[in-house]
Amino acid sequence: MAKPLLGALFNRTATATPVPFASRAHSYGRGLFGSSRGTTAQLDSMGSVSTLFAIVNRTAKAEAGVEWGLYRKAKSGKKEDRTPVTSHAALDVWNQPNEFYTQSEFVEAGAQHKQLTGEQWWVIGRVEGVDIPLEMWPVRPDRIQPVPDPEQFLLGYMYTGPDGQQVALGKNDVIFIRTPHPTDPYRGIGPVQALLTDLDAVRYSAEWNRNFFLNSAEPGGLIEVPGSLGDAEFNELRDRWNEQHKGVANAHRVAILEHGKWVDRKFSQRDMQFVELRDVGREIIREAFGFPKPMTGATDDVNRANGDSGERMFARWLVVPDLEAVKDALNYRFLPMFGRTAEGLEFDYVNPVPEDVESEATLLTARSNAAKALSDAQAWDPDDILSAVSLPAMRRASAPPAPGKPAVDSWSAAVANLTAAPPAIRNAGTDPLEQMRQDHEAALDALLSDLGPTDDDWIDQLGEQIEQAIDDDDTAALADLTLDSADAADTIRTALAEAAQQAADRMADEAREQGVTVTAPTVDESLTARLRPGQIVNFGDELAAIATAVATLIASGLAASAAQEAVRRFVPGVSGRSVADAVKGKLRALKGVFKRDQLGGAVHRAQNVGRIATLEAAPEARWVASEKNDGNTCTPCRDIDGRTFTTLADVTAAYGAGPYHACAGGVRCRGTVTAFWDQGGDE
Repeated sequence: MAKPLLGALFNRTATATPVPFASRAHSYGRGLFGSSRGTTAQLDSMGSVSTLFAIVNRTAKAEAGVEWGLYRKAKSGKKEDRTPVTSHAALDVWNQPNEFYTQSEFVEAGAQHKQLTGEQWWVIGRVEGVDIPLEMWPVRPDRIQPVPDPEQFLLGYMYTGPDGQQVALGKNDVIFIRTPHPTDPYRGIGPVQALLTDLDAVRYSAEWNRNFFLNSAEPGGLIEVPGSLGDAEFNELRDRWNEQHKGVANAHRVAILEHGKWVDRKFSQRDMQFVELRDVGREIIREAFGFPKPMTGATDDVNRANGDSGERMFARWLVVPDLEAVKDALNYRFLPMFGRTAEGLEFDYVNPVPEDVESEATLLTARSNAAKALSDAQAWDPDDILSAVSLPAMRRASAPPAPGKPAVDSWSAAVANLTAAPPAIRNAGTDPLEQMRQDHEAALDALLSDLGPTDDDWIDQLGEQIEQAIDDDDTAALADLTLDSADAADTIRTALAEAAQQAADRMADEAREQGVTVTAPTVDESLTARLRPGQIVNFGDELAAIATAVATLIASGLAASAAQEAVRRFVPGVSGRSVADAVKGKLRALKGVFKRDQLGGAVHRAQNVGRIATLEAAPEARWVASEKNDGNTCTPCRDIDGRTFTTLADVTAAYGAGPYHACAGGVRCRGTVTAFWDQGGDE
């Protein structure tokens, strides 16, 4: 490759390396650290050896099946305190790297490359004038070559297409994941590189077996004749022999030779130890990958115990390390390409290692026995004992149990009091918290339906703005797409008011069923219209501001998605109408997860506002936190579940904003508070 092309593309300022990693006399070429021909052979080997195919295919599919998410880091640094991020440009690209690859296909292709060559390459797709990534493509390791430099370590990369066309790529255009090579700082190394000779032996043994049945690739013996044969005689002897003895159908036929002698020189499959050879080949391949035998589908000498163990070993030692490498690439190479919008964010995956139930049970028993032994000594504080043996904190019984009676914690006592209340409670057809969940789902579905016309209008507005911007050759305007969210805010405000009032009435019903009479407060009717500054309502005045904020947030998210899709679709010369139509189709196909989450959180907040408003008008009770309605409960919510509050101020602090204030799931939390009036009656 001519130097001017590389110099023009890679002439960028970079920190010099303390020692040279590449030769100053080297000119760019494929022969620096090895040939692409060897890498191509490594890639091709997957289709030629069945054991290798099984290992690579199973590992790649296991990695492709893992679920990924984007999270906002917590100040505590703990994973369980992170907040999920459901809308971000980086998440959109990762979920669908390009128009032709799903995330699963993208990960599987990269995993195949890494298993076979020790290298995985992603090329970033952008459009002119937009610096953030819009697409990612997996490329074959044998088609891309680093361009080393003795001072800056690396200038960039050179990609060679199928027809020999070379494309120079900058360092920010490529993400490289690898198993480091011990002698080559620019490339990776994989098990197949150490296995090529053994793979050839396995492949040749399979071909020998095939040819043995076709025509015996090795001659079974020799035909000796007393004198030399002329060409005609030789050809006649060969043709007659092939006609009568070549092929499976003619095996073991008696040979009749004229003026010739048969000398047997054939090796049988037993002599060649063909079966043993193939078994050794399989074992060598599994050993190089560290692949558990049960995971190849082998059933001999495999029982449930070593099968389960093999599955855990496969996930822990083969799948997880590759996923960690991908996670590092996403967090330290991919996310920074999105600038300040990606600060504080990180990608992570769901751990694919199966739980070892038996070991966990054994460990729990051992810890429990240790805790009991320390407790029997009566020399240490119970909380210190639990911490020392790594058991979670537990609530103590409210009073020492009577002889022969089990201890009852505060939550169990509350449930017992509830079931001991008047018959109306015991015979209630619907659990109050289940009723709250059903009310929430019904209100949310109705709100989403009411917002349907607004969504259609918004999409049309965005289409018009996109069409105008592209036809005016003003692509910068795509970053300023706007929507009027006033009508949506009014719709949301009305729904929140109705949800709050319904929840307040439900809370009064719960009190009445326990023998306590309380009149639920009412939401002022003006909450269903636009509130004026300074206007006072009975309760729930903050819901008006919440409705406006949620409507604005949803509108902004839709505009951002439209802008991103418009930029992705834009190419010079394209018509504004075609881009606008494509964007509108994409927006209408969105599942609306972000919108549903935001609206669901707002409806839940309205419910808790209504419940707490009724509790403020009711006699003093025992207020108990409940996370029963949570689909997925985070650690903070598990810790608060069942806790008794001593004041309503504590209740409001925990649930006044809707979700539990420390919940890692944010708007997805469905925690609330229940009340128990132990005495009953009007107090």
